[in-house]
Amino acid sequence: MPLLHQLQAIPMTPGTTASRIEIHSGLARHYPRIHANLVRRTDATTDVGLVLMHPTSNFLTHFLLEPLAEAGLPVLGLNTRYVGNDATTVMENVLLDIGAAVRWMREELGYRKVILVGFSGGGPAVAYYQSQAEKPFVTATPAGDPPDLTTAGLPPADGLALVAAHAGRGRLLATWIDPSVRDETNPDDRDPELDLFLPGRTPPFDADWVQAYRTAQVARMDRISTWAEAELARLSALGIGDRAFVVHRTVADPRFVDLSLDLSDRVVGSMYGDPKVANEAGAGLARFQTLRGWLSSWSLRHSYADAVERLPETTVPVLVLGLMADQGAMPDNAKLMFEAVGAPRGTLVEMPGLNHYMVDQENGRAEVVARIGDWLTAENLR
Repeated sequence: MPLLHQLQAIPMTPGTTASRIEIHSGLARHYPRIHANLVRRTDATTDVGLVLMHPTSNFLTHFLLEPLAEAGLPVLGLNTRYVGNDATTVMENVLLDIGAAVRWMREELGYRKVILVGFSGGGPAVAYYQSQAEKPFVTATPAGDPPDLTTAGLPPADGLALVAAHAGRGRLLATWIDPSVRDETNPDDRDPELDLFLPGRTPPFDADWVQAYRTAQVARMDRISTWAEAELARLSALGIGDRAFVVHRTVADPRFVDLSLDLSDRVVGSMYGDPKVANEAGAGLARFQTLRGWLSSWSLRHSYADAVERLPETTVPVLVLGLMADQGAMPDNAKLMFEAVGAPRGTLVEMPGLNHYMVDQENGRAEVVARIGDWLTAENLR
């Protein structure tokens, strides 16, 4: 059956985007629209629509859009205002964009029920969204800026599907960040005892060393957050709104090279390929940041966008669909999120052998879509 791809230009609430100049594009600042691709079968008659999203990735052509539509599930591939711009992402503004998409699906496109599908980093985003749509309590960003989500009128979705999702940016980075970095301004100043890629260090790794490594990762995260908070206060006193900085070496999870840790179907390596190369690359997880963006998106201590914390605050059905060969959002994330919801409201589905982007796994994509469809039926959402 032929598919329609229909570009949607959705009005959104600027939030801090205009006042903080956090987006370079004048088009985005002066003509506040977010864009999405509605993909549906020409004969689609369902009153249920899906919104597939991520805070910063371009989802207009996501690989699940057409398989979902072919299965009779109209789906909106949503780009937020931060598409391709991870550095300044403020998650509270992302929630405004999700809310605009949910409202658009209902009021403009006529879908009676709307299901939020958070892929990868979209998982904690939709969990945060639903908590603030149902019982909002966040009155400002972690930096003290608007929006006040208690007055935003975010329309709740009818269900959440977390696909290949991690549990939160802070949680993810706390397992990836390289703890050997001693000086944030000099990434070559490193503690060899904590260097995952030190010549001669080979897996399997000693359990005590792994524990020390994990502790040092959290400590580095905390140092950055403490500095960011203090630096923002210092600059604000001078009338300066924000500042960019670099987080060096952020692709160093021991699980990338030691498959005995957190057993699953994954192979050696990261979702970027060779983790040693990715760890030193110019682009990497959380590589370029601003003070306000870090506090809202990545800080373990400050960010509200944590699925494990937010999911218990929701009341709708939740599907957690973990990919067992995922090298990024590893299977332990799926278990954590499912446990945060619990049965019967939560459903955990683990998909053997599937990697994060389902590269060369077209059959796997079809299986994922089928599981989403089965869950919708089981929960009377369609």
